[in-house]
Amino acid sequence: MECAPSSNFKESTRHTDYFKNVVEPLLANGCEDKLCEWLKKNGLISKQLCCNNDECGQEPMRWSKARVIDRYNWICVKCKKKLPIRHETFLADLKCDFGSIFSAIDGWCSHKLLTEFSDSKTYKVAVGKRIYSMCTSAAESYMKNHPELGVLGGKTADGEDAVVIVDVFPDGSMTLQPQNNNNYTKKVLCIADTSHGPARVWTQLLDTSYEDDSNKIVETVIAHVKPNSIIVTSHVLYPYVKNISGYTEVINIKALMTSDPAEYQKSLKNIETIWATTVETCQQIQNTSPNPAEQSLWELQWRQIFGLDAFRYILQHLVQYSNAQHSSTSSSPK
Repeated sequence: MECAPSSNFKESTRHTDYFKNVVEPLLANGCEDKLCEWLKKNGLISKQLCCNNDECGQEPMRWSKARVIDRYNWICVKCKKKLPIRHETFLADLKCDFGSIFSAIDGWCSHKLLTEFSDSKTYKVAVGKRIYSMCTSAAESYMKNHPELGVLGGKTADGEDAVVIVDVFPDGSMTLQPQNNNNYTKKVLCIADTSHGPARVWTQLLDTSYEDDSNKIVETVIAHVKPNSIIVTSHVLYPYVKNISGYTEVINIKALMTSDPAEYQKSLKNIETIWATTVETCQQIQNTSPNPAEQSLWELQWRQIFGLDAFRYILQHLVQYSNAQHSSTSSSPK
């Protein structure tokens, strides 16, 4: 039985290939040893635990085969105390096998509905929802802890001035589809750096309308767009940002449209493609409360950066998030 990652796996393959070529083979029966080594290598379980009973003096615990879902326990050779191999990890509270856990994580990475891969006989949808929620929280936490990722534009790798699009949903020029703006109560300021593929996006819910708080719009653009950028903005925001200094140029999208044939709105169609995923998210958050809406926007930004290798990165960020949560709980007063 093949338990090792496929030899033709390349580091640049997308997350679905990583899951199929690296993770799935380790989930086969008889591959528990290699699976545990992979879990250790990636920080998903502890490489070593010590017994915390006073009489054991922090005696290192050892692996022991057991009739449990993970096939192994940690065991103290002195007092025979046992701990699950998931002890003090984000996996500890997930009451299902590793195959179900990693399938759910891959489902989150692929934007799948839980019903697309869950089996009610072996897999509780509630557990899948919890895993999805954990992934979103980990992505949100990572983005908040790395604010530099929300500063876009500047010089490209080729030394060119990056083109950065600044717009607002739903009133701007993010889509060619007619919008009934009365259906959208949440306005979202959106910035996209087109020098990346896909474009890197930064978004923020607006507390008030841009008409009432134009100074905040300007401050936000300056804070999130580097100098030496070319800013392209829709007609609704252009009056507020046209006089910002420090940028190569601030262009009204209408100026781009002047070179397009009347029957073919090339510039707008290109911009619509760039904004497609962002528009979808902005539409989805309209009927949610502010906190879940903001979390969805953080997830959107995370996916724009890590989406092509989402599985590998979300595992890293889940470990970081879990460790931070555990550290915070351990240090809080009892």
